[in-house]
Amino acid sequence: MKPLTKYNRGFTLIELLVVVAIIGILAAISVGSYFQYVDKAQRTVSISSLENLRKLIENYAIDHSDYPQNIDFIGPSPKNFSCNDQNNNPVIPSVMCDVMKKDLFSIDSYSTVGGTYEIMAKAIDRKHTLMKMTGDSIVVIPP
Repeated sequence: MKPLTKYNRGFTLIELLVVVAIIGILAAISVGSYFQYVDKAQRTVSISSLENLRKLIENYAIDHSDYPQNIDFIGPSPKNFSCNDQNNNPVIPSVMCDVMKKDLFSIDSYSTVGGTYEIMAKAIDRKHTLMKMTGDSIVVIPP
């Protein structure tokens, strides 16, 4: 059996520190990228929920010949909102209302303006990205 010499005993402390530093740098980069992808996915879910809300408001307008003047869902989730109009008629079915409470951080305002409507909502991502929905578009407002 060959005796151990000074040069083949294992790794030096410097070599181990360099490897640990490289792994730490790679981990920091990947965690940052991971959170960016999670935020993007959560914004997409929030936009999808707003698209569903648009369809429900349009269906309400077809049934009642006008957009609702007010909808009881203003405020941050999990507010116990009913998703009813000013006359307590359901604008959004309760099942969809529950989905919206989960998929949106908050709906800050709803207003009807000249035959259309405008909703300001915040996404469920970490920055609570502000989104503006009108009768024909959804705009993500950068922070």
